[in-house]
Amino acid sequence: MAVALRALSVDKRYGPTLAVSGASLALETGKIHAIVGENGAGKSTLASIATGLVRPDEGHVEVFGERLSPHTARAAIARGVGIVQQHFRLIDALSVLDNAMLGAEPVRSFGRIDREGARVKLERALAQLRAKLDPNARVSTLGVGDRQRLEIARVLFCEARVIVLDEPTAVLTPEDAHALYVTLRRLADDGRAIAVVTHKMDEVLDHADEVTVMRRGRVVSTRAVYRDGGRASNRGEQRRALLHDAFHDSDEASSVALPGAGDGDSQVLLEIDGLEAGVLQGARLEVRAREIVGLAGVDGNGQRELVDVLAGLREPSKGAVHAHAPIEIVHDDRQRRGLVLAASVADNAVLGELRRFSGVIGLDGGAIRNEAERRVHDGGVVPASIDLPASALSGGNQQKLVIARALARDDAGRRILVLAQPTRGVDINAARQIHRRIVDAAEAGAAVLVLSADLDELRVLCHRIVVITHGRMVGEALRDARGQWDESATNEKLGARMVAAR
Repeated sequence: MAVALRALSVDKRYGPTLAVSGASLALETGKIHAIVGENGAGKSTLASIATGLVRPDEGHVEVFGERLSPHTARAAIARGVGIVQQHFRLIDALSVLDNAMLGAEPVRSFGRIDREGARVKLERALAQLRAKLDPNARVSTLGVGDRQRLEIARVLFCEARVIVLDEPTAVLTPEDAHALYVTLRRLADDGRAIAVVTHKMDEVLDHADEVTVMRRGRVVSTRAVYRDGGRASNRGEQRRALLHDAFHDSDEASSVALPGAGDGDSQVLLEIDGLEAGVLQGARLEVRAREIVGLAGVDGNGQRELVDVLAGLREPSKGAVHAHAPIEIVHDDRQRRGLVLAASVADNAVLGELRRFSGVIGLDGGAIRNEAERRVHDGGVVPASIDLPASALSGGNQQKLVIARALARDDAGRRILVLAQPTRGVDINAARQIHRRIVDAAEAGAAVLVLSADLDELRVLCHRIVVITHGRMVGEALRDARGQWDESATNEKLGARMVAAR
């Protein structure tokens, strides 16, 4: 094994915010190296510095012993360094093949692009991922999961020797996440250095060889993960050590006390009756007041079409939706459908509600600021400055802002909350806070539908879990009177239903 990439004492400041301070990182060939920490700890910024996307204010990066100069993404790619970012960097109007080879086009004589050669390389990369994507399909037609797979395939297409992935399993099922790590392990065994930014401690203990913990922009520890027979030994002790480094006195527990579903009021607030739209085929579902229902499924099986219909962005070809209360939507892609990144945090905090803040002579700026500050505080958004552009927030804090806005709109009383991937890319503490606020909304009378790729999250948060596959609701798991899940709620059994009709 050799050190493939080393970041040495790097600093990065954005205005008054010190995102990374004196951070050092070493990635070795043959190893999977996890980077963990709370939201805003600097993980994604350090990953971006290491891969040339962000130039540090102090310190430098070395690739295979040579200083990265100039410090640019192009220079990093030329040295064999690639990154799969948390937010997609794809061009919707282009095909899967065009996106894969963009910036790395194989060229024949006279400058002609070798599309057939590119197709062969892409198919080889997709085969390594066990992913099936049509090279000719437009990216605009892909779901979130397939976009993530394409981003990873792009890095493999460029034959990177150092691969950094930022939250790569955020929207993958447990089976797909495991398959991805099998691929990453194979790549590491072939001599590549792999780094994964993640919030999922089970992934760290199951798959990482080393783990670096960051807190408030600094690296506070780097530890080896000790294994016995392929599984982390002293698992509980190692988990507690990592969580202590990242959160001091926090623990991993994220369970919440759910309200009784429909207690004192069994009114159905949301009825989905034989809905057909795109992949959706005769979908039927009811959600009652004070109930939290989880929708589990492999991405691309009708979830996006369902959310679009509920949001009024798409007309169903058949069936109907009966909403007996106002609907609030949190989409699965916060940057494309949840935020205006160039606008301020304050403007994003009240996005879509300007009528509420309109006075006789225009908008009431003071009222907007007061409400935005309240929502940012309640949502735990860091940094708390409402004057920053939303693009300056970390991915997890952008998610907290979107959730805070949706959950704050309680002036209409009873409501329907449709939350797609509500804790995508957030840390354990933030996920727990979001879960608590969702439960509070249900206790106040809301009907909540949660769409998530994280089965553990659904088991923690929901009264029942409905499985969707091939656009159909194919079964559900229920809690009993004591709040315990029935035997159909295991990862294995839910996963089997999720992939049964693929």
